Amino acid sequence: MEEDLNGEISFSNIDLESPQSRFGEYLDAICPYYMMYGMSYDEFWYSSTDRLEFYWQKHQFDIERRNQELWLQGLYVRAAVANCLDSNKMKYPDKPQRITELTELEQKIENERKIEQLRNVLNEHKARWDEKRKRG
Repeated sequence: MEEDLNGEISFSNIDLESPQSRFGEYLDAICPYYMMYGMSYDEFWYSSTDRLEFYWQKHQFDIERRNQELWLQGLYVRAAVANCLDSNKMKYPDKPQRITELTELEQKIENERKIEQLRNVLNEHKARWDEKRKRG
């Protein structure tokens, strides 16, 4: 191995085809994995090695997204089974589960809806309390 002008190690003088080349064997072994991640054969062998990290990161994001999808699917299955077992306690959702954050306007509307619900519950309790006091 020799060093290039920047002091970096250069592999230009390594014969990757030689039987002694463990590095060549390693590259042969990992090439299919990066092809599975979406990298083409030519891109793996002839482009910058900096791209490998980006394909690896994309693959990790794909795994995380798939995990989230399966988790959400599990919520739907749980709701369906619970609804079959006791439809009085658990209702199947009328609309899809929200997976993105609310906008400011949606958050404001949701807060107002919750305040109105709380106000209704408290008014009902007050009405029952007043009714009990009138009776005795």
